[in-house]
Amino acid sequence: MHIINNFLPKTQQGFTLIELMIALTISLVLLLVIGTTFVSSRQAFRVQEDNARIQESGGFALEILGRSIKQAGHADFPFTGFKVEFDGTAITGTAGAGTAADTLTIQYDGAIDDRDCEGNQVTATGNIIQNHFNIDAVNARLQCDGTISAAPAAPAAPPAPPSGIELVENVEDLQILYGLDTNGDQSANQYVALPADWDQVVTARVCVLVRSEKTNIVSAGSYLNCNGAAVAVPTDRRLRRAFSATFNLRNRVNISP
Repeated sequence: MHIINNFLPKTQQGFTLIELMIALTISLVLLLVIGTTFVSSRQAFRVQEDNARIQESGGFALEILGRSIKQAGHADFPFTGFKVEFDGTAITGTAGAGTAADTLTIQYDGAIDDRDCEGNQVTATGNIIQNHFNIDAVNARLQCDGTISAAPAAPAAPPAPPSGIELVENVEDLQILYGLDTNGDQSANQYVALPADWDQVVTARVCVLVRSEKTNIVSAGSYLNCNGAAVAVPTDRRLRRAFSATFNLRNRVNISP
């Protein structure tokens, strides 16, 4: 009687070199796909995050500038004495040469406890508030130099930029076009960069160019500046966007938004 031994040890077999190479290649491809997806998602998140901050900075800058422009030339008429109009210079500014930023200077009568853009407080009736907006081109900041002086003497000419306190960071440019009323209908029929007669100004079209805090956000390409021209993205590869709005000088028109 023969007994067949079914429990004889079998020879153990492993993976061949070709199989190992194939498995390694598949693993590397999977790692590459996962890594690429992660990097793309991270980059998209950075762009969205910086774009949101740019939106906030641009909106805040326009709100500050617009609020001051709307107050330009406000006259505080006293209960006693004689006064028929604002004693200072409601609005003036300079046009930057070449790619330099503009400056904007606003004056108006302040009420007691009003403050200028630097926080200086009005302490007496008839005080004139002057807010001088300018750009620190080196550090990319919107700044404001505030001055309060006693009427009828208007504040002295504002200093050259950069001056004053920082209002908004990562602002590279400030450009302003002034709407002139040349026919007396209280509506702007012409926009210029530097008016010959500042008393004709009834609106101001303001543009600020805001950049992202982080670098290497966008690839090579271009963006639109405040003049609507395409500009090549600098080597810092920051995200940039221009924000603009038009504001009425409420004290020079009868009805304004």
